[in-house]
Amino acid sequence: MANWKTAFFLLLLITLGVFLFPLGSYGANFTPLHLKLDLELKPNVIEGSLQTVLQEKKVQTFKTEGFHFKEAILEGKPLSSVPFKESALTFLDEKPNSPLFLYFEKSVNFTVVPLIFVDRFIPLPEEPFTYEITLKVPKKLGYFALVPSEDYEVKEEGGFLVYRFKNLKPIKSPVLILSKEPFVPSVLTYKNLKIFLYSLDNKKVLSKEEVSSWFSKVKSVLGGIDKKFSEVYPFSNLFVFLIKDQEPNLDYSNTLLVNPSIFDSPWDFSFWVNEKRLKDGIFYQEDQRVKGLALFLKDVAQRKVELRKKLLSTSSLEGKSFFYFLELKQRLGEEVLLSRLKHFYETKLFTLQSFEDLLTYLKSSFPEVFASFSDFSMFKKLYLRGEVVFLQPKDGGYELTLALIKSNSPHTLTPNEREVVVKFSVVCKNMTYSFEKNVISPYQIVQVWLKERPEEIYLDPDYTLWRILEKKEEYVGLDRLLENPGVLIYPEEELLLYQKIIEVFRKKGYKILPVKDPSQVVWEEAKNVVYLHRFPFPWMIKHIDQGVYFKLVPQPFEKEGMLGYFFSSSVGETELSVNLWFSLKSLTEGWIKSGKVFLKKTLDSQQGILVPVRLKPEGFYTKTSITTYDLTLQLANTQLILIGEEKQNPTADFTQFYQEFLENLHRLNDNLIITLDLPSSYQSLIDQFIEGKVSKEYLRKELSKVEVGVNLDNLIEVLRLAKIKKIKVLAIGVEESLFQKVLDKGIFSLSQEEISNLPEMDLMNPLFKSYLYEKYQQKTQSFPPFEHFYQAHLLKKEALTENLLKVLEEYPNFQTILITTKEEISTVSGITQGLQKKNFLNFKKIILDNQKRLSTETGDYLFNGGESSPR
Repeated sequence: MANWKTAFFLLLLITLGVFLFPLGSYGANFTPLHLKLDLELKPNVIEGSLQTVLQEKKVQTFKTEGFHFKEAILEGKPLSSVPFKESALTFLDEKPNSPLFLYFEKSVNFTVVPLIFVDRFIPLPEEPFTYEITLKVPKKLGYFALVPSEDYEVKEEGGFLVYRFKNLKPIKSPVLILSKEPFVPSVLTYKNLKIFLYSLDNKKVLSKEEVSSWFSKVKSVLGGIDKKFSEVYPFSNLFVFLIKDQEPNLDYSNTLLVNPSIFDSPWDFSFWVNEKRLKDGIFYQEDQRVKGLALFLKDVAQRKVELRKKLLSTSSLEGKSFFYFLELKQRLGEEVLLSRLKHFYETKLFTLQSFEDLLTYLKSSFPEVFASFSDFSMFKKLYLRGEVVFLQPKDGGYELTLALIKSNSPHTLTPNEREVVVKFSVVCKNMTYSFEKNVISPYQIVQVWLKERPEEIYLDPDYTLWRILEKKEEYVGLDRLLENPGVLIYPEEELLLYQKIIEVFRKKGYKILPVKDPSQVVWEEAKNVVYLHRFPFPWMIKHIDQGVYFKLVPQPFEKEGMLGYFFSSSVGETELSVNLWFSLKSLTEGWIKSGKVFLKKTLDSQQGILVPVRLKPEGFYTKTSITTYDLTLQLANTQLILIGEEKQNPTADFTQFYQEFLENLHRLNDNLIITLDLPSSYQSLIDQFIEGKVSKEYLRKELSKVEVGVNLDNLIEVLRLAKIKKIKVLAIGVEESLFQKVLDKGIFSLSQEEISNLPEMDLMNPLFKSYLYEKYQQKTQSFPPFEHFYQAHLLKKEALTENLLKVLEEYPNFQTILITTKEEISTVSGITQGLQKKNFLNFKKIILDNQKRLSTETGDYLFNGGESSPR
């Protein structure tokens, strides 16, 4: 013990000056501890001593989990028992500048190669501190060491590598990194910041030119953020480690652990650097709201609507804080808010601050604004919607009267709702108008004048309000699966093939469900469901036999959820695709082969809350009204959709139905086929139009020569949409000449070859015959015998059914739509009997009719162009 005391007094004289060096001003209530540490690495253990000077009348606590203490000396007096409390040491001294010595050892598992991160390798003060560390590593151990610091050096002394690390800027969580290989970084410089880039993924080898090209983009992005915010960083050296399968990790001071996918996204890397400086500079406590602030600064520089949609799809603290600042920016103005944020950051740097301190600071700077602005704890998502109250011609244009409705509840409006700035755009045929209104009351009327008649209105097109998303607006991406645990279903015999994917989802909290046939399982209880290898809706996927194919769609069984599908052709492809996930978070559909992305698609969402320009309710009705988007979700597991149109007194609303329905269906699934009850000889004309070889006018002229069944304007609109969306269209009706021949002379007048090519026909169909006889009696003009009439219409129905079944068999991975007349698909007179007879049951019927009410036998859904009516 005497030796310890002698060592203490000698070291005290030598080091006292070090402890009392001028640190600069870190705030009135915070002066960081300065630690001097001597460490030696031994087999599976770190031995060391810690020296510091405690402040007067201040409790200092050190986290000590996993440490064994040999001795503690305070004010030159050994402590007989080290004051442990819940894996921590706590000291309080009444005298100023009281020296403290701790002698300890820490067990470490060194078996991990080639790299190990040791995060609590020293007793850690609870508050940020500065340090000088001397670390001796015996050369015979074969390890190289690094503590990411502002200054460091290494020398060989005898049989040791002696490292000296120094950080005179306060930090909270240093990390010791041990490697079997020397640390050889790429050193990148941005202004006064050096970035030391270490690649630990041997498969991701980049040339100097590639790194230089990437970093030039990073510097441009950082410059954009700094210009809006601040050029000050709490570190002059930032150590970045590229590790495959690594999600971004900011836990260690001066250190970033990221996936090599950062080379695909300079914006994301710059965002992590910015978040890092906020956490290392002032917000030392772990707080998801700080990430929201960092995202706000990223949005200010980038102004990406997709980012806001993604955050709106969650209820996380980071999303809430992001939109809190976004709404505050609208009230204060961007420059004013950013100048205050910059002042807070730069003047509070290296002091202990919390997110609440920032909000208190802003409130003191703008008391008049915060008098009417929600407190953060009361900041809730708004239910926002609009209604067209009145639309009338005025002054050579149109006056639009619009009701803006907002609430914190989906059911009630209360007088104390927060005031918000609501932007909305009005889309006309030739131009779009933008407006901005302060909405104070829960129900507020606004009037605007437009030069043209409005076609659509979108509220909050820039997604700046913290509000509930409508389903059709939602962000659809891989990260929504990764961030919201659900159920993963896979064929039990494919465990080895998908082991990497399964492990990722298991770590995310997913329930893993091995089954014999995943396509037979529909898990309706979970919001997010992931299928591996087989999908329950095969017509929603493309057949990819090599590489990895991803498909993400909104969950049709659970309003808030998503479905994910993954097909892999080999274990190697699975591993390569998992390595890419961190750069593919916006992926909704993609094909990856040999680590390269060959197809990448994102599901476009609607630009804001749609307000239809109509003065009466309309929709698709079962027992209650539903939207077109909800209708498409309900039909997601339906392979065949039969649309029957009533031709009598058609309205423009039918055209609008086709527009909305096909647009929404294609957004969910581009594996679509539209079949038409047109003679197959018209297939060439349809193909030429879709390929752009004939005009719409020529198409209309040619189609007017034949009985097309549905309204011609509606049919032209369907073909126009198919041309834009590149949807396959097939004419599958009976040839007009054959129909007319049977109508005139009967089926037995046909040649033997013609008869052999006829579909299977049951000439003894009493129900169908009775139905047609009523139709036949209504004919006033001269007509062929009833038997010929019956045979011709039976031929038309059976040929349409048979041709439709052939399409379904030829294109099993496509969802098929048949557009025809209501008569052709009704139960008694239509093709549904033929489908059922052939054991095909996966179809739904949509009837387009202006009647007030239809029988339950007619269809599954009714669109009647304006009046709500149950089936």
